[in-house]
Amino acid sequence: MAKPVRFTPKQTPHGWRLNIPAKYSESGKRERHFYPTRDKADEAAAPIKKRVADFGQMARAIAPSLAEDAISASALLAPFNITILQAAQRVAEIERSNAASETMEKALEKFAEAKEAKSDKYKEAIKLLSVHLLRDFEGQLLSTISWQDLETHLGTVTNSLSAFNAKVRLCITFWRWAATAPRQWCKADELSPIEKKETEAGVIVTLSWKESARLLATAEQHFPDTVIPFAIALFTGMRQAEIDRLQPCDITKEGVTVPAINDRKNNRRRFIGIPAPLAAWLKVYPIRETVIPSNWERKEKAVRRLAGWQVWSDLVPTLGLKPPLEATASESAPEWPQNSLRHTAASMAVALGKPIETLLFEFGHTESIKTLKQHYIGKMPKAEAVRIWTIGPKGTKLAYRKIV
Repeated sequence: MAKPVRFTPKQTPHGWRLNIPAKYSESGKRERHFYPTRDKADEAAAPIKKRVADFGQMARAIAPSLAEDAISASALLAPFNITILQAAQRVAEIERSNAASETMEKALEKFAEAKEAKSDKYKEAIKLLSVHLLRDFEGQLLSTISWQDLETHLGTVTNSLSAFNAKVRLCITFWRWAATAPRQWCKADELSPIEKKETEAGVIVTLSWKESARLLATAEQHFPDTVIPFAIALFTGMRQAEIDRLQPCDITKEGVTVPAINDRKNNRRRFIGIPAPLAAWLKVYPIRETVIPSNWERKEKAVRRLAGWQVWSDLVPTLGLKPPLEATASESAPEWPQNSLRHTAASMAVALGKPIETLLFEFGHTESIKTLKQHYIGKMPKAEAVRIWTIGPKGTKLAYRKIV
């Protein structure tokens, strides 16, 4: 017969120790607790002793139906080498976690409040993350969402490998924040199994003339306030982070003063002469109060989605189109090439005769000229470059003038 557990505190150099076998602990694991005095230890042991005594009395008077359930449960658990008590402890732990958890919408709201001091771009990323997560997990407790659920979700709301990786990074940041005390709404390592996707370095993908024209025409038709940001990216090759920081005063008839993305010494402001096609677009779509329109992230995705790419857009279903379009594009639609507008601009400029040394400065590259040559020389035929360079607003064709 097994020796009964007495739960007698033992004095140690670290205090009075109370040992709780796995069978009697709430966690299902052997626990050790230390207390500054014998009285404190006895006080903590009292409810455990009472619970064990109550269990003993119940075991002696167990109902036949409960005994039958216990036998059936034991048989189900036997192949997994799990006892009934261990199974009950695991279920109890899940229920405790759920009771202490928070819903997705409230957690995201508090996360946004906590990150209020971050940059505008970071806060916009949080807003977009919230829109996406609430689409699939509104009302759910964080503790009930698995990494498999999140991995599937992230795959449906991103359209490229790098976009998936960026979304994973932000989602993990949010999850770890939610798991940190005093919140502890989920487990910090829950998303650890999600692996970032391998991206192929050095692959340059450009848009064709038809794709470029379709993109701008779609912006004109559905969201005219997005036309200029798209045109700036296509004809100057500026990074999106740089366009985001542009002010109306940065754009003149002479050119564009590109703001630095950060304050590093090798990332100072630079000047790009105004390209002829961009000047034509600015004449038809003059900049008013801002360069980037309100709700840019959603509108930009909607334009790409409407132009035929495999881009998820929650805005498209609200446009009242006939026939209506869903947020998720057809699987047969092509993926949007990462940085394609910048790559198209650079390849087009080289094909039209812009010196690679000038391109190195205007594009703000830190790579060597040799690297740029490998990326862009011969990437686009001159005839194709001319067709893109002469895309005009309202379906017009601009007169071709040699690039300088």
